[in-house]
Amino acid sequence: MNQNIERIEVFLDESKEPLQVLTSPPFKVKLDTRQIPDGPHTLRVVTTYKGGQVEEEIIDFEVDNLPSPFIDGIDDGQQVRGEVEFEVVTGDYAAPKSKGGLSVVGAVVSAILVLGLVWFYFAFSPSVTDVVKGQAVEAAGEGAAAAVEGDADAGKELFAAQCASCHGANAEGAFGPALAGNPIVENAASFDKIVKEGTNAGMPPFAQLTDKELADLRAYLASLGGAEAAPAAEPAAEAAATVDPAVMSEGETVYLTNCAACHQPNGEGLGTFPALAGNANLADANLVIDRILNGAGTMPGFGGQLDDQKVAAVATYIRNSWGNDFGPVTPAEVAAKR
Repeated sequence: MNQNIERIEVFLDESKEPLQVLTSPPFKVKLDTRQIPDGPHTLRVVTTYKGGQVEEEIIDFEVDNLPSPFIDGIDDGQQVRGEVEFEVVTGDYAAPKSKGGLSVVGAVVSAILVLGLVWFYFAFSPSVTDVVKGQAVEAAGEGAAAAVEGDADAGKELFAAQCASCHGANAEGAFGPALAGNPIVENAASFDKIVKEGTNAGMPPFAQLTDKELADLRAYLASLGGAEAAPAAEPAAEAAATVDPAVMSEGETVYLTNCAACHQPNGEGLGTFPALAGNANLADANLVIDRILNGAGTMPGFGGQLDDQKVAAVATYIRNSWGNDFGPVTPAEVAAKR
């Protein structure tokens, strides 16, 4: 990595205001293509070095979000004669044909967004359990899923790869609800429907999972039994009285530099990026520290670039801003989590 980089500004199309300003590694750009129209777009990446040198790179890409139809079997402008057969594909992803590398960019952006949506939806959503219960009732009358014997060991590997960042390493619940001992696991039809179709609240579908993989997941989760209840958070009112204004000021600076591009300066979130304002899940200080240090899903961890004081400051800031009142986080608490 070039240590002489002062900042990287990313502009979308003809906008004069940067989509994101990156001042410290990892230099990762988050782009929600659902917020921009389908069609061709341009990213302009401007890198400014500490010596004053400026480099600019233009990246052309194309947005094609589903369920827009894709014609397979006849190309635009193609000359044909006689009987012609082609397929109109909708609903399922069909990668566009490569044109100057655009399909590669589209595939990368799509992969990042799908993974990001999974994490960000579960990250700070207090209503997930209610949604799961509601869909379980809806699916209960639709008949049991085909009997497929599940392999708990295979399900454990699949869970670690797809689910653990949201639901905890042992399905005990983290940002997402606990699944160990959850009654939904016992209802194969309900569980499979939710996983494969997603939820009305925004959870994306995992239609690519086979019946065998779903059975493996259920077998693994059923083997875990009940999850231990998380320890109760300390009373917010008592802790909030000790918040240091100087720490809040430092935390605001760290937040605006590293977090505001996704969660917005007012903490209201944007698209798939969750709101932090008025978010009850921030009451768990250990969880907040862990996510800042280590990240989750596509969210990068900042433990390698922020010291204990800065992590404590930004954790304190988001836990006590925009209607939140959860008290301070100390550098010692951060050090204990590293």
